[in-house]
Amino acid sequence: MVAPQQESQTLSRSPQKRSKRLHHQQPHHLRSYVSSNPHLPDDVLDIIFSFLPIKHEVQIGVLSKRFRNSWLSNRKLFFDREFGRSHTQGELIEIINRVFDSHVGSKIQTLRLYFDPTGVEHMFEKWIKICIEKGIEELDLDFYQRRDPFRLSSEYIDVESIRILKLVHCSVVFPPKLKGLGFLTTLILRRVDLTAEMLETLFCHCLNLETLDLWYCYEIDHFEVFARNLKKFKALKIGHCLEIERIDIDSPTLRSIYYTGNIVDFRFYDAFQLDEVLLYFIPPKSFIQAYVAENLVSDLSHVNVLTTSSPFLEGLTARIRDGTFRAMPFCFWNLKEFHLYMEGASYCNLFDIASFLKNCPCLERLFIDLNDFSFECGLYWELHQKEIIDDGFYFSFTRLKIIKIQGFKFQRLELELVKFLLEKTMFLEALVLVTPKNGRARIKAPEAQLYNRLFCSWRASPRARILYEYPNDRSLVHPKQSKSWV
Repeated sequence: MVAPQQESQTLSRSPQKRSKRLHHQQPHHLRSYVSSNPHLPDDVLDIIFSFLPIKHEVQIGVLSKRFRNSWLSNRKLFFDREFGRSHTQGELIEIINRVFDSHVGSKIQTLRLYFDPTGVEHMFEKWIKICIEKGIEELDLDFYQRRDPFRLSSEYIDVESIRILKLVHCSVVFPPKLKGLGFLTTLILRRVDLTAEMLETLFCHCLNLETLDLWYCYEIDHFEVFARNLKKFKALKIGHCLEIERIDIDSPTLRSIYYTGNIVDFRFYDAFQLDEVLLYFIPPKSFIQAYVAENLVSDLSHVNVLTTSSPFLEGLTARIRDGTFRAMPFCFWNLKEFHLYMEGASYCNLFDIASFLKNCPCLERLFIDLNDFSFECGLYWELHQKEIIDDGFYFSFTRLKIIKIQGFKFQRLELELVKFLLEKTMFLEALVLVTPKNGRARIKAPEAQLYNRLFCSWRASPRARILYEYPNDRSLVHPKQSKSWV
């Protein structure tokens, strides 16, 4: 695609402050630091080496005889997917077993383990027991290599020292009364069956819980979060738990909710602290039940960041209410960032988008992801809604500074959307248009120049820049949330 004339391809960004922390994802910096400071005290070296994966500590061993056995006291044992996929099952078990048999440190802070324990369950139990004895704080067990979920005994996770627990592709039953996990702050479950009784046990016992993250968890249809006794609970994430039909939340400290899945009935009892919300509803095969979206509006009216999909806006559109065709009155008073995913065979159109946005008076950043979506507005749009849009839809954005549209294909109704946004935004700084990666939105040079002049003629803000990104998005403007956080 030929690029229209543009003022800049990317938005500028102020230089970031240098971090003074040593980070385990930068092992080459640590190796350089250690090699240039060979006379560091043992306790300092112990801390530095705890940030390094085993394989990097072995590499450091060639620097000096003093460092040759540094890996024997490593506090963070990372045998994760990257490590596991580079070894055969036999090699992996041999390496892990050697590390545990040789470990002389008094502390194992983190264990990340990705393997299939079939046939070597006794060795797995030995490793876990060693970790428990040495005060394990972060336990990440990933059994995705197995065909069936691994049956994990609760005694290996019902541990007092654990702060972060992540389980993948396993089955576990928590006892009604937990002995440990009193200091648990983060619980991540991937493909783990979770019953209502287990959930109740966790909320009753894990009083320091801050984050609950579920992905493809089943065996529960009514998800209840009664967490008034949890004073630190901040984040709830639920992804593709497709058996859930209703979610009840009573948690006065909850600040963020991430939900991806079927349209479900949300009920909030106290949502005044909510700040960031993601509700990515998978488009249904039939019409959305409007009450689901309407019930959510009052509970979410004070959030600062909202990400949702087109079925949510479709549920709020004007319809017959109490015998009169009208829109539902609502207002998102504090909303500063809105991210909309246009998905599936949705009837959501420019009128629905405009009807929602006019109720967001403090909006500063707008993201619209068109994906492969094509507007199909139909006869009702042509006869009624388009006229309202053309007549001015009497409002304007007074704080909107950034607009980004992903998957822009220069289709007629997409251009209508851009025209509406540019004409309504008085203080816009930048409009970023990202074309699809498949290259379908190719235009010739004369057309490119025409579009550029057209967009500039629509600008209500003379300083607004029109930026184009294709086929890869190199802009520095990105939303805070994504529909997938795994």
